[in-house]
Amino acid sequence: MTSRVLSRALALATLASATLTLPLLTSCGRSTVQANTSSFDFGNTALHTTENRVVVTLSNSSSSPASIQASIKGDASFAINSPVSCGSNLNAGGYCSIAVTYTPQNTGTETAQLQIDETGGTTGTQVVQLTGTGTTLSAGEGMVTATNNPLVALYTYAPTGPGTVYVNFGTTTAYGLKTWAVPTPANGDPVTIEVAGMTANTTYHMQATENLTSGGTVSDQDHTFTTTSFPSSILPNISVTSASGSTPQPGIELMSASNSNIPGYLQAYATDLKGNIIWGYNYADRNNSGNFSTIVQPVKLLPDGDMILVLSYPSQYLLDSNNNIVNPPAGTTDLIREIDLAGNPVKQITMDQLNSELNSAGYNLTLYDFHHDVTVLPNGHWIVLANTIQPETGLTGEPSPINVMGDVIIDLDTNLKPVWVWNEFDHLDLNRHPMQFPDWTHTNAVVYSPTDGNLLVSIRHQNWLIKINYDNGQGDGSIRWHLGNQGDFTLLNGSSPIDWFYAQHGPSFVGSTTAGNFDITMMDNGDDRIDASGNVCGASTFPCYTTIPIFNVNTSTMTANLLFQYKVPTADYSLWGGNAEVLANGDLEFDLCNEPVASNGDYTSTVEEMTPTTTPQTIWTLQETGANLYRAKRIPSLYPGVQW
Repeated sequence: MTSRVLSRALALATLASATLTLPLLTSCGRSTVQANTSSFDFGNTALHTTENRVVVTLSNSSSSPASIQASIKGDASFAINSPVSCGSNLNAGGYCSIAVTYTPQNTGTETAQLQIDETGGTTGTQVVQLTGTGTTLSAGEGMVTATNNPLVALYTYAPTGPGTVYVNFGTTTAYGLKTWAVPTPANGDPVTIEVAGMTANTTYHMQATENLTSGGTVSDQDHTFTTTSFPSSILPNISVTSASGSTPQPGIELMSASNSNIPGYLQAYATDLKGNIIWGYNYADRNNSGNFSTIVQPVKLLPDGDMILVLSYPSQYLLDSNNNIVNPPAGTTDLIREIDLAGNPVKQITMDQLNSELNSAGYNLTLYDFHHDVTVLPNGHWIVLANTIQPETGLTGEPSPINVMGDVIIDLDTNLKPVWVWNEFDHLDLNRHPMQFPDWTHTNAVVYSPTDGNLLVSIRHQNWLIKINYDNGQGDGSIRWHLGNQGDFTLLNGSSPIDWFYAQHGPSFVGSTTAGNFDITMMDNGDDRIDASGNVCGASTFPCYTTIPIFNVNTSTMTANLLFQYKVPTADYSLWGGNAEVLANGDLEFDLCNEPVASNGDYTSTVEEMTPTTTPQTIWTLQETGANLYRAKRIPSLYPGVQW
């Protein structure tokens, strides 16, 4: 987020709800493609810096795909950012956006026209007028401008020499919060920093400080910026309580939500520990198609200061009750996207693009959707999860043939090319399917193990965590071990099988050691829990319940010692979703994603921070009413390496 060419503001239409009314903007002929604006103004932009914004969102409301071609006429300071923009085809019922970069070379107002031509059954041309104003900054001078995200400002500062620059900000000139420090460009061009972490409809003071390599500091004058807000109709209903006399682990809460009764609800957002929303991301290319409605699963802060999200649909709907494959409606959003703090796409890959890349690389494999998780490795590679479906014959007690859905893990390099692929069909026993077959595995998390360079995989419908031999991209994919009931470890300090975990989500390592002899926690949802007599929990046996365990796993003795187990009250049993982690202060935080629906029909989730002691004490609680929090994570701030 310095002088590199990054996206700098949230997509223009993302402040509206997902149900969009898009006017037809046709300048010539008739068009089936609709655009949501006829103009876009980049505003003041410092010379030789680059703004990259989504300037228009297109929709195809017809029953046929449309062929489109976008081009820019006019000032060369404007250019289409093709990798994160519409391709040449827009599927029936689909949405796509066009991002444009603006790099002013001269002071004053510059203009261009984004021309969108549609060909095919109907022909039409639409034009979006582009405007920007090049601005010169003197050394040591800064300016603050709005982005299309109501809670994010863009601070541009002209350095006086080599060094690093950060921004102090707060509601008074005492500030109190700060961004991370970014290096000044080698050529002396201005630095741009997105300032995020502010509450809505509030005036903030902000000031850039430059630490010079040669010694000393230079500070800009104070600037003010007033935030606006996301539409109140899409905001989550949040309440927060803290135990008297207790101190929660400092930081903020980053969350992704799904299953809401609120149309167009905000799915990715962060709050301070008082429950105030201080960051959010909404997006225009969003489906509301019943089972295939788009959800964020999940959102994560990256080491480079960007965010990464999976934008797809619940994977379990790809097979219907008659075991037929169900194809989602044409144009359904299915992608993984990296965004900056203002919400602009930095890079992304769609499922269609990944299947094309796999085909080109010689893989005989068809993937259906991204789902549940994405993990970014220290080398910048993306580890992604996707479904595949195979017809199988001869399975014990099952029809033949039967469509079986399993998962594939793909390692994408920094150019988003597949360089390592792991298919569960090659490594697991199809005749072992404890729950909800033929949704055979329902993998929901992949965690990188820094100690040995391998991958920990959470396979919900096997009730297992497995370690696979990834070896930083050189491994053969063999399974090192299976942790859980009927796995490779003996359970200590607990009763097997009931005290194992079942239908688990969101595991995380405890401490820096991640292999050999290590600790781990997770959300043990508990459906499919088995007692000593082989009874599965349910209405006719014993109540299902959720636990938050901490295990010490020793791969030399092949034992799993149950160090701690919090049994969630049965009334708060969380059927799916969620995660757990041990925080820096030693407290345990967990997300009860799917608590019983409230009497008024609202979905409910609770995030708790508690002490992992003999008598656990609740320190901090956040409850969202109206949605399920798929994941919630305490992070130090919106800037890597900065503690708020």
